[in-house]
Amino acid sequence: MSSLRIMDSDPGKARRTADAVQRALEASGEVVVGNVSVVPNRRDGGARVFMEVLLLEVPAAAGNDDQEVTVERADRPRPGLSRRALPRGQRREGSA
Repeated sequence: MSSLRIMDSDPGKARRTADAVQRALEASGEVVVGNVSVVPNRRDGGARVFMEVLLLEVPAAAGNDDQEVTVERADRPRPGLSRRALPRGQRREGSA
């Protein structure tokens, strides 16, 4: 698991920045955010925010070869629309 550290001399700004980064990471389907902790900075009164980030790996067996794509064409009628039936053909003698 990877770790991010956000530091600022203003503890409020460090926390707001960390919150924005956390929201952005959580919106992504590629990572999971783990523990988030705020540690006061002893030197200048600021803060350090640590967060764990786990990269979600795609299983090797799944690969990208299993994707299904659907394309709708404008020159063909959409499925589900009713069509008029064709007139019945007459059978000729000797035809199957």
